[in-house]
Amino acid sequence: MRHLRKFLESDNTFALMAGPCSVESELQMRTVLEHASIGSLVRGGIFKMRTRPDTFQGLREQGIEIIKELKKEFDFDFITEISDPRQLELLDSVTDMYQIGTRNMYNYELLKEINNYKKPVLLKRGLSATIDEWLGAASYFSNLKNNEIILCERGVRSFDNKLRNMLDLGSVIYLKQNTQYKVVVDPSHSMGHAQYVKEASYAALCAGADGLLIETHPTPQAALSDKDQALSLEEFAQLSNTVKELLKVFNKELFHTNLDYMNAQSKEIYTNA
Repeated sequence: MRHLRKFLESDNTFALMAGPCSVESELQMRTVLEHASIGSLVRGGIFKMRTRPDTFQGLREQGIEIIKELKKEFDFDFITEISDPRQLELLDSVTDMYQIGTRNMYNYELLKEINNYKKPVLLKRGLSATIDEWLGAASYFSNLKNNEIILCERGVRSFDNKLRNMLDLGSVIYLKQNTQYKVVVDPSHSMGHAQYVKEASYAALCAGADGLLIETHPTPQAALSDKDQALSLEEFAQLSNTVKELLKVFNKELFHTNLDYMNAQSKEIYTNA
């Protein structure tokens, strides 16, 4: 959890939390982790909440074993969604930050159980939740410090049908000016189409967000869930490079990628040799 802790305690870094919507195979996750643009904060669904029961529900226990083995080889912190208190003991061995999805923002019994584990949480805004309701849900994590709670704006349901959700960047501005929480934006779920994710990401950065939660996949059109909104690894690398340049305007730095980390480690080894 050391990478995550470093980000949570920093004031001038911007994090890209990237990975596939769902952990689908060892090869898929290995391909993601080996890509130079992927940072040390990696997302991936193991237990999937889906609208229909006949769609992919996640690898479940098999997914846990995949992440457990990859953690022996790669240095990363893992973020995954939890949808049921019964998953806590299973997920705890591989999870560095629990993600509470939009459907479960109002699941207060789940929030109470997660609070007992005292791990950082990423709390997504409910589909139609007001900011006050969102903050009310965050207050259930009384065992956590404010900087261990990340609020994630993922868009709210609106009357329009052109995009998956309406991205409310006003909430980011309000929360950054009136609370002590870190705030990240999920442009993948808010836009629903990969072609709009980059621009939404840049707008989120300019609105004051502390990071982005982005879906990326080695072969997006073959993804078992949310394929339309996933960026390819090459597209994500382009986004990452642009974000790095934009952050200079706001005197912020991009929280290190695996490549940055490896270079830093090499320099440290050389210096101490």
